[in-house]
Amino acid sequence: MTSSKSSAAITQELQRELGDAAEDVQRTYRNLHDWMITEGKNPRREIGLNESTAENYLNRLDQLHRFSIAHFDPDDPSKIEDEHADALLLMIDRAEITKQRGENKGEEYGESTKRKFADTLECYFKWRYYDGEMKYEWEPKINFSDEKGESAYRFTYRELGLLFEEAESYGSLPSYYDTPADEREKIDGLVAQRLGIPKEKVTRNDWLHADWSGKTHSMVTVAFDAGLAPIEIANAETHWYDPKTKTLTVPTEYSCKEREKEEVGLADESADAMSEWMQERRHLDKYDGSNKIWLNREGNPYQSGSLCNLLRNLCEEAGIETEGRKIVWYSLRQTMGRNVTAEGDLSEANDQLRHERLGTTQERYNQTPIEKLQARLNETRRKAEKAAADPDYNPYEEEQQTASSASNANAQPTQDTGDTSAALTTLQGGDIHINAVIPDETEARVDITKQILHDETEDELRP
Repeated sequence: MTSSKSSAAITQELQRELGDAAEDVQRTYRNLHDWMITEGKNPRREIGLNESTAENYLNRLDQLHRFSIAHFDPDDPSKIEDEHADALLLMIDRAEITKQRGENKGEEYGESTKRKFADTLECYFKWRYYDGEMKYEWEPKINFSDEKGESAYRFTYRELGLLFEEAESYGSLPSYYDTPADEREKIDGLVAQRLGIPKEKVTRNDWLHADWSGKTHSMVTVAFDAGLAPIEIANAETHWYDPKTKTLTVPTEYSCKEREKEEVGLADESADAMSEWMQERRHLDKYDGSNKIWLNREGNPYQSGSLCNLLRNLCEEAGIETEGRKIVWYSLRQTMGRNVTAEGDLSEANDQLRHERLGTTQERYNQTPIEKLQARLNETRRKAEKAAADPDYNPYEEEQQTASSASNANAQPTQDTGDTSAALTTLQGGDIHINAVIPDETEARVDITKQILHDETEDELRP
């Protein structure tokens, strides 16, 4: 059996985060390991876990411990507080905390991994309870399973339109002179934060400069069009965008899941928003020396958590319901993939999503938008009411007639008549164009032949 010393060793990353507390935490992990081996499975009956399970729990606990320190900066970093544990699971579920390494860095954790994080915390707090440190057994507020988890929420067309409108005007400030002095001081702090200057140096011109920025609008609308994952927002560089072709090229080595397809198209509005933002960012000091397209207010690349929070804030400002919905940054990509699949060819969605296989697009995005389903149901209701009023009504005959009418409207006009007098047209250069359906009758064939010969004779006699 592997010794508890080696199995319970904390990572160097956690040691750096803990500083002087690292030695105490190392002892804590060894004690937890010993408890798991002897009674971790069923403390009352003193049945332990096997070594591999205990080691997996410690590895995940090390990771959760680092998350807790990074996100909450606790007064006592040597342990994870129960309220922080609940918050961590919520952030993991919302994809505010995502995969940290490898080709899937920035991707949301799968449902099975989320459950394992919850199980790890449950085992950790159970040990603290049986060790006498806690007065109650902690239970996670979110229950995960190994079944397919809830996917990112997909916006309706109306919600998508409201979201784009809000992104375009997000963060606008009130009039400087119409704002009371006490309110003006609060907004001075916001202006200072946006521009990265001391609050006491904020002027009216700074208000005007901070009143609007195209950053959020460009980031949201381009992320929608290109289906950008959080890690791709963080990696995006100015040379990816080509204003002439209105395209964005996401290099394979910088893309989520290292996708082989790189180039995607942008809508006119997205291209305009991007071009305006490119002009604006040139005048912002924090972009000096940086080729990143988007940086947060601290001058760092965006993280998944902050992007998810931004999107939810936009939804709330736009009046879009967020309660009970898994609204995360991936909601933009999911909505785009569904809409393009429903409105165009599967191959179009496949290219825009940068999938390798059509089957992936078909499996994940072949969902009809609710508006289209509602329109179909309304049409079904109309036909049912018509059939109830008319026993002889056949809804399928109506569809055939509609299709036939559309086909005739698109067809070129022809003449289906025995009268061929208007069927011939002489084109430039003397060529003759015949636009007629000739009945399979001797008389009709003779008539069209005479007319052709007559026209040719007139041309020869014409000076």
